[in-house]
Amino acid sequence: MTLAILIAATALLLSMVLNLVLKPSFSTRLTRACMYVALFGGLLIYGIGFAKTVGPLQSIIRIPFAVIRMFVGVNELSAIDGFRFLQTEIGQVVFWLIHLLAFYSMASAVMYTLGAEALRKLRLLLSRRGDLTLIFGINDHSISLGQESRAAGEAVIFVAETADTADTELVKELNEQGMSVLTGQAAADSEKSVIRKLHLGKRKLTVYAMDRKEDRDLFYALKLKDTLEKLKIPPENTRLTLPGAEEILTPMLQASVENYGFGYVQVYNRHDLTARALIHTCPPWEQIRFYPDGRAAEDFHCAIVGFGRQGQAVLKQLCMNGQFTGSSFHAAVFSPEYAAESGYLQTDCPELLKNYDIRFFDAEGRSRSFYDYVAEHLNDLKLIAVCTGSEELNAEISDNLMLFLKRHGAEQICVIQCGRDGVRYQESVGSPIIRAEIYSLAFLDAEIADRSAILLNSSYDRTDRSDWEKWLACDSFSKASSRASADFTPALIRSLSSSREEILADGWKPSSEQLRNLGETEHRRWCAFHYSMGYRPMSREEMKHRARLGLRVSKDQETRSHACLIPWEKLDELSAFETGLTGESVDYKQLEINNVLAIPKLLRAEEKK
Repeated sequence: MTLAILIAATALLLSMVLNLVLKPSFSTRLTRACMYVALFGGLLIYGIGFAKTVGPLQSIIRIPFAVIRMFVGVNELSAIDGFRFLQTEIGQVVFWLIHLLAFYSMASAVMYTLGAEALRKLRLLLSRRGDLTLIFGINDHSISLGQESRAAGEAVIFVAETADTADTELVKELNEQGMSVLTGQAAADSEKSVIRKLHLGKRKLTVYAMDRKEDRDLFYALKLKDTLEKLKIPPENTRLTLPGAEEILTPMLQASVENYGFGYVQVYNRHDLTARALIHTCPPWEQIRFYPDGRAAEDFHCAIVGFGRQGQAVLKQLCMNGQFTGSSFHAAVFSPEYAAESGYLQTDCPELLKNYDIRFFDAEGRSRSFYDYVAEHLNDLKLIAVCTGSEELNAEISDNLMLFLKRHGAEQICVIQCGRDGVRYQESVGSPIIRAEIYSLAFLDAEIADRSAILLNSSYDRTDRSDWEKWLACDSFSKASSRASADFTPALIRSLSSSREEILADGWKPSSEQLRNLGETEHRRWCAFHYSMGYRPMSREEMKHRARLGLRVSKDQETRSHACLIPWEKLDELSAFETGLTGESVDYKQLEINNVLAIPKLLRAEEKK
């Protein structure tokens, strides 16, 4: 009997201890339940006990006092032992059980608080080993990225602006997932005392500034940069990713010969990332057919619902990636606010609207005008992008549209939603939702997101620097150009009904006719990219003037003009004119074809990476 009692008591104690290492949400609920049972039971036991043993006035005072004392392990059994129920064995069991629950609920709260703090300190200690990812801001996007970085083997530390954040259950869960949290104003200001605790030394430091307010991200990055400089952390060991405008923030934050900074600065615009995610999810070249010679068998026709910053970014990407030999690009934009929304686009990129069939409709995606247009073009529309700026409205328009297309036998038209986190796409009504989340390493980690672009850029640079060093030396336009070209490589492969695997198996042997057609496709894509970046064609007189000044003849980055922004058929004439002007032989058609011929080498380089 004694042994059985000991075993039972041990089991009860162990179950209580194990509760403390369960998930915080479950542990908190169980502790709260114990507290409620103890309060109710204590009031009942002591209420009846004192009512039967002392006067009513004493009872009113002593009952709450006795119940409170239960939670610190004190009992008043001797004061109410005249209560007949407590003279039975069952009464004794109930009395001590209530006291046990009361004391346990209090001890659990104290132990969990101490345990959480100990776990927090342990995580910070462990984060001093290996490469470190530092994330400013705690929200759904940053947590998702932190979990991905942790799974990749990185030590992850979040920086929270206020100390109160450390008390939330969310932060406790982050600690349990193996990630740490630094809190307080000193952490948000990147003070030396805080950064020293990270023991950076020669560790690789990757920083993601992901607060919901973008201005805070910049201020944090600037303060951290200053502290890293004071601590003499080598710039080449650091990288920073934050939202904003690349041409503005990169010179401000990236290391240069004159100024200290981060070794590499990755600046992103969520609208541009979402537009690229659309291209990766529903690429235009997958929506049309091609002839064996590489020419497109049909036009690319798309519609865009909503024309704020997201809709404009989508239009640019679709235009860049919807150019094929033998095909023409058509876009219909539906927005009752397009005139007010598109002023910058119309003045900054006038050639984009001038050179392509882009029509605007003063109507939204729920209007009769929109559905009439879709019904009229059921046979030639390839893609509809919904970019209203509202997740709820995006879903409403997309759901209704997909039902409409299903009832009209046109489910081949791709309907894709562009939201704050990325894109959502369903191949048909009821099919699984395909998501492409932009707040992921695939879009925010430079060596992953720009891997193909980095290799492509390196192929143009004949110096003996590494691929990464060449990428560091690029300006924002050159990076954007390499990204656009790399993103389009699958289109050139698809044009010949080939695949990456076939090319890697040495199956890339296009005929001269196919090379000409793919070269023209690449030239069309190149023109659309430059138009989307605000470039215009350069006149022959401008070329002559630049030749007299000893400048590069065909391109003026200051005025954003380029002589090659002409149809494919006119490139031979331009090549002859420039050759006569400079005395240096140039063949612009061959340069485009050379880009096509370089595809196998690029794919093999990617495989090695």
